Amino acid sequence: MKKVICLAGMLLCVLIAAQAVVVTYTPDNTTIFKNPERGYTEELSYKVSASHPNVVKNNLDANWGGSNQMTLVMVLYNFNKFKAQDIPSEVLAGFEEDMQILRNCGVKCVLRFAYTESQSDKVDATPEWVERHLEQLKPHLAANADVIYVIEAGFIGSWGEWYYTTNYGNESQHINANRRLVIQYLFENVPEDRFILFRYPMIKTEYLNDKNPLTAEEAFQNTQKARMGCHNDAFLNNWGNDGTYASNTNDDDPKVRQYVATETLYVPNGGETNVESNSLAEQVYSKAPAEMSEYHWSFCGKSYATQVTSRWKSSGIYDTLNVHMGYRYNLIDGRFSDQAAPSGKMNVTIRVRNDGYAPIYNERPVYLVLKGTGSNSSLHTIPLKADPRRWLPNGVISWINEQVDIPNNVLEGTYHMYLWMPDKYESIKNDPRYAVRCANVNMWNATTGYNDLGATVIISKSAPKDPGTLPEGIEEVTGDGLQVTGPKKIIENGIFYILMPDGRKYYCF
Repeated sequence: MKKVICLAGMLLCVLIAAQAVVVTYTPDNTTIFKNPERGYTEELSYKVSASHPNVVKNNLDANWGGSNQMTLVMVLYNFNKFKAQDIPSEVLAGFEEDMQILRNCGVKCVLRFAYTESQSDKVDATPEWVERHLEQLKPHLAANADVIYVIEAGFIGSWGEWYYTTNYGNESQHINANRRLVIQYLFENVPEDRFILFRYPMIKTEYLNDKNPLTAEEAFQNTQKARMGCHNDAFLNNWGNDGTYASNTNDDDPKVRQYVATETLYVPNGGETNVESNSLAEQVYSKAPAEMSEYHWSFCGKSYATQVTSRWKSSGIYDTLNVHMGYRYNLIDGRFSDQAAPSGKMNVTIRVRNDGYAPIYNERPVYLVLKGTGSNSSLHTIPLKADPRRWLPNGVISWINEQVDIPNNVLEGTYHMYLWMPDKYESIKNDPRYAVRCANVNMWNATTGYNDLGATVIISKSAPKDPGTLPEGIEEVTGDGLQVTGPKKIIENGIFYILMPDGRKYYCF
């Protein structure tokens, strides 16, 4: 047993910590692999009709994604043929068929609806017809939310990008009465657990009359503010990315950029580049990693515009973006109780570093899996309190640090441990293609969707029910220059101690 001596002023106490198994993991910093809800997208769009109701069908198969390891497709339904009439039942049935094809392929979509697809055709549907169409779509969106990553606001303007439009004000407007109505209809009909992405950040600030970015406390609360994200379909193009970062007084406003950089820690951001000039493409292609990192991109169209994406490929930047776009969870090390009793508890401490540009955004459960060894084939999944949406990007280290309850029906024996992060929807929860893979060597099991923690625990009725507690949120540092909010481990002259926020020191021998 390890003894930890606590010195707090003149008080001397002895704490007893349970023995633990400590495992260090090897990072995989370069492999491009599939992970749900992140990465490059391919766009599929079509002017649907009763006779041609599908967008996805005949365009995807079970091997879709190929060498690009893609798990997202951008799907755009063009309702040009019924701007002032109901969506035909055949099209709604085609939507259901398309969503099932996504499910069969193990992918999700960035979903958008529009009425026009050119700058010359600015005639979109009126707010009344948008409301009617969203009411028709509502049950179909709810039934297929499992394979919808995000919904882009759409409906207004050419390609649903809220710019070239006759019914919603001139192109430079962000909010007016009709646009406000469409946002209201979106919130009334899009499932509450799906984000709605808007082409311009000022649409959100003007609609809410709130220029303050989301805080950690406000995030993921299913409020309108917490559900409004971003998409930039002019990435790297011209001043302010063609109006993305424009304010009412500045075509490229640093305050708008900072707003987006802060917001996107908690709401998704993605899109495509639309640079069509070869000279501009040559100027801006190398800026992509820094821009995606700062504004936390989780997805990007891989084909449009090819002037930039082709330059990404020839330079190697394409693969760099493919590795880091979205989240990339690298387990650093783990500390686990070496024994536990049925109906007792065990300690689980895992350090996680997110090497991606963004966190994961949609709610996702995390489980500790105990799998029996030898002749013991029993399997137990124990829910953890960890929330991977809070594992911030660009190298930030987060912690799973919990005392978990062992079920009372666990048979005695040795169990191997795994980390499992499946989709929250029962329809695809047990499909390993929708589980999160950690960026570590020899950890992933593609058959189960489990990440091997490389540790075992002995379940025994004679084991202590209470394994003792561990300090929460410890950050290992050397020297004394790092400021952290929780306890930290200080190493001085080969001796380490835990420094608590209130100044107490736990010397460890």
